[in-house]
Amino acid sequence: MKDQDQATDAKRQSLETLVVDNRDLDRLEELLGEFNLFDAIGARRQELRHSAFLGFLLDPAGNHGLGDHFLKTLFKRCLTGSSGQQIGAIDIDVADLADAVVEREKWNIDVLVLSEHSRFAIAIENKVDSGEHDNQLNRYREIVAREFPGYRTALIFLTPDGDAPSEPEREYWLPLSYAAVADAIRTVREARYTTLGDAVEVSLRHYETMVGRHVVSNSEIARLCQQIYKQHKEALDLIFEHLPDQQTELKELLEKEVQAQSGYVLDHCTKSAIRFAPSTWDTDPRQLGGAGWTPTKRVVLFEITNGRNFIRLKLVVGPVRDGDPAAVSLREAVFSCAKKHRSDFPNGGTTLAPRYTTVLSRDLVKQKDYPSLEEDPEKASRELRSAFQHEIPRAVERLRGVLPRDQGSV
Repeated sequence: MKDQDQATDAKRQSLETLVVDNRDLDRLEELLGEFNLFDAIGARRQELRHSAFLGFLLDPAGNHGLGDHFLKTLFKRCLTGSSGQQIGAIDIDVADLADAVVEREKWNIDVLVLSEHSRFAIAIENKVDSGEHDNQLNRYREIVAREFPGYRTALIFLTPDGDAPSEPEREYWLPLSYAAVADAIRTVREARYTTLGDAVEVSLRHYETMVGRHVVSNSEIARLCQQIYKQHKEALDLIFEHLPDQQTELKELLEKEVQAQSGYVLDHCTKSAIRFAPSTWDTDPRQLGGAGWTPTKRVVLFEITNGRNFIRLKLVVGPVRDGDPAAVSLREAVFSCAKKHRSDFPNGGTTLAPRYTTVLSRDLVKQKDYPSLEEDPEKASRELRSAFQHEIPRAVERLRGVLPRDQGSV
């Protein structure tokens, strides 16, 4: 009985620690306490409603009074420094887009922006919770090319964290995050504050807030939630039946596993993509000749796809800077080696695409086994640890004639 009382007291103390003088919790309550129109109508993660509001803002003829200001603000930011698209930021800036028409769900494309005057066709595929299916990106790309001959096109893949689509379509579709959309809305709202009607200003502010609350994984609210959970795990486990956001928890576990491996360094990571490489590869200047993938400019990276119902290990050859023959030669050498030694690079691509090519692919957790991670999330770490003992060092060893390998560090 005494032990049981002590356990009860410990639980009560953990709850008191959570709610008393907790500045993070106070800030979270402040952020969540304000009424929000989009929360009220249940639009948090409904793709159709997000697409409808986005289409409304992009329409120069809409009764928001913004003309083409939001359209230009969003697309200039999205298309700055992009490659693989026929329309660039400067094209958007100098174009007269007052005639632009916004189509919703035409040929099942979520948002289609057309300007006959500028001969532009811009397609947006919107994914909030669902994933790609039925080869839809390929079909939409072919539809746009077929229906609008002579038009310059841009294809945009909108997701909460700005994730790239799967191959081979990542060659053609430009990633865009909801954080970037919210930032564009904030920029337009602040720039036009004095001329916006009250209803429009409130709508823009509420939508921006709702995206930060429920869609963007690296918003202030998301960071506060994760920090509070880490500091008060025992108390929150008593309150909630389920742990928050299994995908984020798995991301953290997988990142820790990579960091525990000697001789490997993490690259840029998102909730759905954990990237890393042997540190010795960085001694080859060709490895740092990449463009348009991650801020480190690495060309060849291992990537763990942390999907919503699977986890997959890949080795990816990414894009390189235009006119960099050394980096191009690295791409070709890695692909050639992988193609020659297929047993060490299972499920790799059969052709070297201009930007992204997967040369190794192996499921760490298959879709049928994914539900078991709810009870045993460490299974993901164990599978990755096994890959670090088998597939990964085999691939690194096989590439020793292409990229540097230090026997003592990998």
